[in-house]
Amino acid sequence: MNRSLHEDMARFGNLATRSQLRGLGYSDRDIQRAVEQRRLSPIRRRWLAHPGADSRATRAVALGGRLAAASALASHGIWVTRPTGLWIASPPDASHLEPTAPGERRLWVRDRFPEVADRQWRVSPRDAVAQFARIGGESDVVASIDSALNKRLLSASDLDEVFATVPRRLRRLRRRVNGRADSGLETLLRLAAEDQGWRVEVQVRISGVGRVDVLIDGWLVIELDGGQWHDDEQSRDVDRRRDAELVLRGYRWHRFRHDQVLNRMPECLAVIRALRAGGRPAARSGQPAA
Repeated sequence: MNRSLHEDMARFGNLATRSQLRGLGYSDRDIQRAVEQRRLSPIRRRWLAHPGADSRATRAVALGGRLAAASALASHGIWVTRPTGLWIASPPDASHLEPTAPGERRLWVRDRFPEVADRQWRVSPRDAVAQFARIGGESDVVASIDSALNKRLLSASDLDEVFATVPRRLRRLRRRVNGRADSGLETLLRLAAEDQGWRVEVQVRISGVGRVDVLIDGWLVIELDGGQWHDDEQSRDVDRRRDAELVLRGYRWHRFRHDQVLNRMPECLAVIRALRAGGRPAARSGQPAA
């Protein structure tokens, strides 16, 4: 047949069911020939893997399920604060399943929000969020939801549906979601700063500077360096120019690294508290007041 197996499997994330390939016109003989030629590797009875398949997804289908919760979120490109092993969704009526290994957790669930998608080896973003909401820490859950909203993988109406399915004790988290953060780091710092009673905004545009990650009380700018994006000399030069412009415009600023926000949040809050205690500086002559 006049098709590219390489391109077709890439469409499915290099992990497809036999029925998906049949839907593209592959016969059982075509599939068997690809297996014999080791271009495809069979997994259980339904699944076929092509070189380049996600090893975690391959393991999930080998265990009779699909990527779920935090594992599915990460596969969709949604922020996960602290990945914790492999989460697998299996239907409640599944049988003859291989036992999970240490670090693997099985969820016995049916999809609440089924979606027709090429990549059937993972649950939908809506199901992944609903699953993670039950097992993740509260700040981590909000950070993942903010990320999904920011990436337009969830809509506000989707989120309302998700929160209608979670236990009542979790529904209050809906009020803490805003979807503006470009990074989960911004959400984590926002939540911690809001808990201190401070006024916090994320992704604020400042004239002459551009967007800043976090703005506290309207004058204290906090920038969050994710790592590789600020490690080259050109990026550092841009950061220095932005920092200087902030000073000239009457702002205070500070930078935190990825590991500080994740692992030393009390220290970050102590630094912010000390900066706030110093008060808002005045804009330099010739610069517009904030």
